[in-house]
Amino acid sequence: MNRKGFIKRMALGTGLVFAPFVRTESRTRTAPLLVRPPMVRPGDVAAIVSPAGNLSTNGEVENAVNSVRALGLKPKLGSNVGSRWGYLGGRDTERVNDLHDAFADPEVKVIFPLRGGYGTSRLLPMIDFDLIKRNPKAFVGFSDNTSLVLSLNAYSGLVTFYGPNAHFDWTNYTRDNLTRVIMNRQPAGQFQNPMAANGRPLVTHTTVVPGRAAGPLIGGNLSLIVQTLGTPWEIDTRGKILFFEDVNESPYRIDRMLTHLWLARKLQVAAGFAIGHITVRRDRNDDLDLASVIRDRFEPLGKPCYMGVPTGHVSNILTLPLGIGVEMDASRGILRSIEGAVI
Repeated sequence: MNRKGFIKRMALGTGLVFAPFVRTESRTRTAPLLVRPPMVRPGDVAAIVSPAGNLSTNGEVENAVNSVRALGLKPKLGSNVGSRWGYLGGRDTERVNDLHDAFADPEVKVIFPLRGGYGTSRLLPMIDFDLIKRNPKAFVGFSDNTSLVLSLNAYSGLVTFYGPNAHFDWTNYTRDNLTRVIMNRQPAGQFQNPMAANGRPLVTHTTVVPGRAAGPLIGGNLSLIVQTLGTPWEIDTRGKILFFEDVNESPYRIDRMLTHLWLARKLQVAAGFAIGHITVRRDRNDDLDLASVIRDRFEPLGKPCYMGVPTGHVSNILTLPLGIGVEMDASRGILRSIEGAVI
């Protein structure tokens, strides 16, 4: 066996794939033209793929299928959904092939990851971004799927959607806000917070730095955003409204990640900040609370910033379209889409 053949077999045997980067240096510097996916209609086919973690319960696939059907869509499972390789939903090649197949399938109009967990970033060097650009479709996902939501937007120019994975207990708010952006060509307008039965908002805003800002929307899960730094898939925040959320993180870990973004000058060049829900756990050395950490990092920047966007690991998920122009008013806790996300 020659050396190249040996390396290839070893890679396949472990689930690892040594693949060349699809991008070139010039493509990392020049953003592609924005590509809006076609509007999703009732009765359309929705692909369910598994680019991240493995199944944790036997009922996840059934739950995902039912969630998609509740939207009036026809679910179509990727060939490798249900596969398992350790903590991953199959080998890298299986997971990326399902993603490519979903985009290439003319019958499919929208794509949902089954779940988050871990593993999507492993696929980035293998993704055919030109294939996706030629076959634009709505891609919706959150948490670990931040890697895909960001990279598809950055390298294919595709408007992607930070919203619920297929396996999720979708509330009416979650469902209504998703269909509002993928089944409607008009700008979504102001993103409304979920309301309690007594008519009061379930999520209230906290102004960190007052003021207004406008720009394309970008963001996702904070841990995954930070993971892009120093890679060809590094997030571009220049002139953009950055949103982020996270789950099960202590204040000092949030501080560490925000400091990393600050050191990389990702915060200094953004236009404004709309911060989503962060589920806090108490850990060692947590003498500061989350609000103090946020204020310490964002107040010196002097750019509009507020907390209270209902997106991420919450019961009522607001679906946010990446790449679309938005306006924000940090004083009033308002985020408004000024462009349609689909054609």
